[in-house]
Amino acid sequence: MIRTTLRLTAATGLAALVLSGCANSTLLTGAAATIGDTSISSKRLADVVQAGLADPQAQQNLGSDRPKFQRDALARLISHVALQEAARRKEVTVTEGQVDSQIAAFAVQAGGQDAAEQQANLEKAAAQGGVPKAALRPYIRDIVLRDALGDVLTADLTVPPADLQKLYNQGLATYDQVHTRHILVTKADLADSLLGQIRKSPDRFAALAAQYSTDASNKAKGGDLGFAGRGAFVAEFEKAAFAAKPGATYVVKTQFGFHVVEVLERRTTTLAEATPMLRRRALADPRTARTDAYLRDVANSLGVMVNPRFGRWDAKAGGVIDIPVDGNSFSSPEPAPRRVAPANPIVPSN
Repeated sequence: MIRTTLRLTAATGLAALVLSGCANSTLLTGAAATIGDTSISSKRLADVVQAGLADPQAQQNLGSDRPKFQRDALARLISHVALQEAARRKEVTVTEGQVDSQIAAFAVQAGGQDAAEQQANLEKAAAQGGVPKAALRPYIRDIVLRDALGDVLTADLTVPPADLQKLYNQGLATYDQVHTRHILVTKADLADSLLGQIRKSPDRFAALAAQYSTDASNKAKGGDLGFAGRGAFVAEFEKAAFAAKPGATYVVKTQFGFHVVEVLERRTTTLAEATPMLRRRALADPRTARTDAYLRDVANSLGVMVNPRFGRWDAKAGGVIDIPVDGNSFSSPEPAPRRVAPANPIVPSN
């Protein structure tokens, strides 16, 4: 499952809301928080929380502590604004194609027999984590943008080629995958007969799988096994599948019986293509440290104010935390109007 919060660590010393009339006066009426000239309305926050808890599983997992979920949602909205400004200052942009690629990668991680099922599983997992379908793409766009910002901030660091190769080999099951379908039977002569029929009429594969395959887990799907990397199949099946070219059909014997197999597609990511991702893994610690430090500086320069009805901004953690109820605390009313409101305040998309 993808993470359900984009964390932004703000600078130590970043001005958190002081519980006083002066601090309140810096907030627009109805604002849950402001960051720089951007106002995040209480209604916008309420809409995000309601949408995030719409999924029954999200309600069960996160709704039991609704105030905390609300604080986390507000922190994510604040972090979105800071990230956008940080990217602007560093002239970092991402394309919709990059967002599409990251969504596809997350979908593969979510699992499924085909792209449609993988996407559905991703959306389901995200919704259960408090990110509804409508917010998923903007959410992932922020992940991609943060990664791109991290690339710029660590461009001066080098990773030895041997380290990149080692990481590539460790992830080979991800970088080299094959998409197959099969019909599993117990007798060799039946397998040979089915292979002949398929080679004569390839479009009959799914119907023959539904009729003859003893593999109940996928026969209803035409024997489709989806994409799988090395190590997913028994040795004989794997060796034949990765040796064949897309479009090839053949019979292979394993401990389970005789498989009539068609290789549908091969998906390979070369070392050169994987290098940007591998660099991110190799430089994970300095990337996090430098990115968080820069985002802290940006948030500090913008200034973050949180309506005490929802909590207060934690400068070190970069989140919205609860205001403890004790003898020195009090509840806060709706903030008073700010005298000069920013023109065309920006409402973050997520």
